[in-house]
Order: sequence, then structure tokens, then C-alpha cells
Amino acid sequence: MQIGVIGTGHMGGTLGKKWAAEGHEVMFGTRDPHHERIQALLQESGPQAQAGTVREAAAFGEVILLAVMADEVERVLAEAGALAGKILINCTNRFDGQSADIEVRRLAQESRVVRAFHTLTWEVLAQPRYEEGNATVYISGEDAEAKDTVARLSRDIGLDPVDVGDSENMERIEAGIGMLWQALSPLFGRDFGFRLLRRESVDA
Repeated sequence: MQIGVIGTGHMGGTLGKKWAAEGHEVMFGTRDPHHERIQALLQESGPQAQAGTVREAAAFGEVILLAVMADEVERVLAEAGALAGKILINCTNRFDGQSADIEVRRLAQESRVVRAFHTLTWEVLAQPRYEEGNATVYISGEDAEAKDTVARLSRDIGLDPVDVGDSENMERIEAGIGMLWQALSPLFGRDFGFRLLRRESVDA
């Protein structure tokens, strides 16, 4: 699959490298594709990865990962250009009480927005396997086919995907994980994850 990664920080860099390692074609979208840091990222990512401008990465990808800071979202989506019909994975976070999901949906109305990866740290994304099992990634959105694609991409890199339905459910999960994070991060740092344990349904 062709994946455009907009954002080359910890989140975008980690996910892009892992997808490239699994055989997906990845293009990192950045302001300066020739920057020394981007060239180092490409070396770490291997032959399946390349770099281009934000617009080039958006045009390249069947799936686009949006992994930028909240105050960059509007500028970057304008720079990306037309995203009609493309799957846009929104893993941005806001820390001002507003919803990053609503903002991205407003700015990218013609794309197929899926919310995912934002409830995990990049450290967990880099190594999602624990003794007790793989870390869970929660996925939400209105397009079932798009969510299935994101779930497959999640499994490819060792995560346990759970479709939670629509954005209202995701907002509740975000609030719950936020409270757990505040309580647990002073004890365990950043490299801890959550696993949703569920039973297979059994006919009565």
C-alpha cells in the first residue's frame, strides 16, 4: 500500500518506519525533503521510503497519516491540497479542551477520516509487544471500509486494533485514557500501554 506520512516527528517517523519495514511504500511529507534529519530518517526506514513535499506525499498516498502539532493542522491540510476519497488517519492531539477530530473533519471534508494512534505514545508504537500481549489501538470513524484498512495497517506493525464506532465513543475513550495517563505516567513513565481483553461471543 502507498502511504503518505505528513509529519516527521516521533509519531510520523515511527509509524512510517514500521510500515516501510513491513513492505508498504511510504513517502514522508515535509517542508525540506533534503534536510539532514529527513535523510537520516530515510536511511533508518530502508528502500521502501522516500521523502517529498507535503503536497507530494498527499498525492502519493492511498492512505495519509496526519501526524503534526495541533497548531499546524490547518496550514498543513491547506498545503496538502485535494484529499478527496483518500483515507486520512488523524493522530493529532489538542491539549486545550477542544476536539482535534472535529477540526480535521471540518478541514478535510472530502476525505475518509479515521481517528487512530493518538492514544498511544511513540515509544509504545515503536515496541507494541508486551509479555501480556500487544498494545491496543482504538479506531473510530464513519467509514467502515476505511476503518478496516487502518485496522490492517495496525496489525501489520504489531498493534491490537479495536473499532470503537463513532467519534462520540472515541471522545469518551480519550477522556478515560487521559485520566489514566495522569495517574500512571508518574509511576511508569511513557513506555506503558493498555490492552483491551475481550471474550469471543458465545451463543447462549
